[in-house]
Amino acid sequence: MTESGNRDRVVITPASAPLSTQDATRRARIAIPKRGTIVLASVIVALLAVATWTVFVLPDHVDEVETVAGDASSTGDLPSGQPLDADTSPAAVIPPFRQGELARAEAAARATIARVVELQRLLEQEMNVETWGSNAYSVALDQAIEGDRLFEEARYEGAQAGYEAAAESLLALRDEGLARFEDAVARGTAALDALASEEAAAAFAEALTIQPNDAGALAGADRAALQPQVLDLVRAGERARLRGDLVRAGELFRQARAQDPLTAGVDAKIAEVRAALADNAYREALSAAFAELERGEFDNAEAAFNRVLASRPDDAGALAGLQQTAQQRTLARIDTLRAQAVAEEAAEDWQAALATFDAALEIDGSLQFARDGRARVRERAAMIREMDAILDDPAALSEDAAFDAANALLAGARGRTGTGAVFEARVDALAELLSRAARPVELVLLSDNATDVVIQKVAALGSFKRHALHLRPGRYVIVGSRDGCRDVRMEILLESGSPPVTVRCEERI
Repeated sequence: MTESGNRDRVVITPASAPLSTQDATRRARIAIPKRGTIVLASVIVALLAVATWTVFVLPDHVDEVETVAGDASSTGDLPSGQPLDADTSPAAVIPPFRQGELARAEAAARATIARVVELQRLLEQEMNVETWGSNAYSVALDQAIEGDRLFEEARYEGAQAGYEAAAESLLALRDEGLARFEDAVARGTAALDALASEEAAAAFAEALTIQPNDAGALAGADRAALQPQVLDLVRAGERARLRGDLVRAGELFRQARAQDPLTAGVDAKIAEVRAALADNAYREALSAAFAELERGEFDNAEAAFNRVLASRPDDAGALAGLQQTAQQRTLARIDTLRAQAVAEEAAEDWQAALATFDAALEIDGSLQFARDGRARVRERAAMIREMDAILDDPAALSEDAAFDAANALLAGARGRTGTGAVFEARVDALAELLSRAARPVELVLLSDNATDVVIQKVAALGSFKRHALHLRPGRYVIVGSRDGCRDVRMEILLESGSPPVTVRCEERI
């Protein structure tokens, strides 16, 4: 080869690997740009520019790569990037086609490492990979470092394989992290729906270790932190509803919804309270309408029934009230009402007879038969209703007031004459019931010597292990209370031979 030919020969020297470590004796982490996304983007752009230059520009400047055959003075291109010397084998010279392959392999390796760097940044800076996948992450870094080693030796195909393996490992870690995150969020959401606030808080905390800035997980964690307060408001609302204070119950449920609109069941409770208030309003309106009718205020009664029908067009009670009002206004029905009232009294159908006399008096309040009959029927119907109420609920006789009132009722009923067989049968049944109720039976209470026990409307018994007392048969409400524990409340039906009753406060608050 001529001297000019020697001058024009170009020796290709492999560039240093972008991720190689300076200390070959220790494993190092892939270097991550620390100045944010702009610096990282600059690094990636630079890498891609070098790769492009290597593939498309460098081959045009390589004029000749000679194959040396035993000439000790000739130089060539070695895989290590050093000139040939006297001991260099001609087989080490890189042919032009191979140069292109190596250039393309180097460019591909540089492009792949850019993916690795971006995945590394995502996993470390956005997904806290070392808190949940440190072992697998170390393996991926080792794969990338092995690619660096091969890159330094200009073994670009092997380096590319190492980088691809690292990229696949990091991509799998990313997918695993996202799956763990989604699973934790799902568990947290399910726990919130189940009102398990501690379980929900733990699940969302787990999710936030993977994606600390995720808006959904942050919102779930906030809901879990608030849920105990929300549940306290819900429980307070339930207690208010049990007391019959529907207005207060609705306020408490709305407060709970304001703190967490997504708490399961709160909207339903608000709807139930609203429906109960509407039902109460309906009952009060219907009761007021019948009260107007009973007082003889037919115009007011008709207007009240129509107001009920405006909200409930098919309400049977209001429709019956209007019909009854119209009937009472009909003078022609006086004689019919008289005969009907006599028959109803004879059949001891006191409620029907009373309605008939009332209808007659609405037509003409001076009708003596209707006035006398109404007074008579009202008294007997009232007595029957009162006796029926006592006979239907004998347990109420445990209260002194109810027991005394029942005895007074019995005395009054026995003084009536011409009352009929049905009335007399009720009087006999009431007398027998009061006789049994007058005989006290033993009530034995068992406790833990730490619970204060109160029998409502009877006595405060304090704390004890065993307490026995004699009471009239019937219904009693027993309340136990103890500091640090939830109160217990029970209703018992005391009868002869009733077993002992245990009253203990054991549920910790």
